Amino acid sequence: MTRPAGVPVSLVRLRTDDGVWLEGVIAEPRRRQRAALIWVHGLGSVFSSGQPLIRELSTRLNAAGIGYFKFNNRGHDVVAGRGKHLAGAAFERFGRSVDDIRAMIGFAVRCGYRRVVLAGHSTGANKVLHYAARTRDRRVIGLVLVGPISDIAAEMKRIRGRELRRRVAIAERIASRDPEALVPRAWGFWCARRYLSLYKPGEAEDVFPYYRRDARWAALRRVRVPVTAIVGSRDEYLDRRPVELIGAFERNATRARSFTGIVLPGAPHGFHGRERALGQAILRFIGSRCL
Repeated sequence: MTRPAGVPVSLVRLRTDDGVWLEGVIAEPRRRQRAALIWVHGLGSVFSSGQPLIRELSTRLNAAGIGYFKFNNRGHDVVAGRGKHLAGAAFERFGRSVDDIRAMIGFAVRCGYRRVVLAGHSTGANKVLHYAARTRDRRVIGLVLVGPISDIAAEMKRIRGRELRRRVAIAERIASRDPEALVPRAWGFWCARRYLSLYKPGEAEDVFPYYRRDARWAALRRVRVPVTAIVGSRDEYLDRRPVELIGAFERNATRARSFTGIVLPGAPHGFHGRERALGQAILRFIGSRCL
């Protein structure tokens, strides 16, 4: 990993309560404000991915006295061996992301940070919102949802809703026999249980249901801390105008202390080439809404 200029970086490893080891990187400022940002990566990614953004965020946050933490979660890579069990994105159980994030927060607290901002990208955004809604952890002082795109909406855009419903029905039949059996390879490399978690409406992972008019948005409506949703104007997975997406989040952040919606011009889903603008937006949110 490239070391950000002037920023002390450490490779670290933590263990969840159920025995999963998660590798990561941290960058700590010389003068702390007792706050840290924990970055939760997206589907099948790893802690070392997106190094230009790691450099941008760690440098900018550390200059403001804020710690930067980024770990693998148990959904890292497509398949990751863990003892005798298959793991990784293809076999991950979304609900166990609570254990991962709880361990990350615990690690940051042991490093001396009493307050934490959770930032999740893509599926990581699903996870941090689910964690905040499920636990109401008082150590969490803000949520940053980066590229919060519904997997269901994106897949309906790609293959149409009728075909997705057909595939979900087949995946349910496969899962009834063996939840870890693979779905047809043409659908992607997923076990049946994870396919349903990703693409069946109403599952725990379906926390951004803007594609359904009658959706309850149960997770977002439970959150009381400040929330920001940041979307790239050229996100390749969008099925609607980005301002419409932001509007759906704003209407449903009913209990959040504040909501900030941001559309970054020219940014794709991975925010490549727009790392500086993303870093600036995140730091402004933390400074004005969380601290």
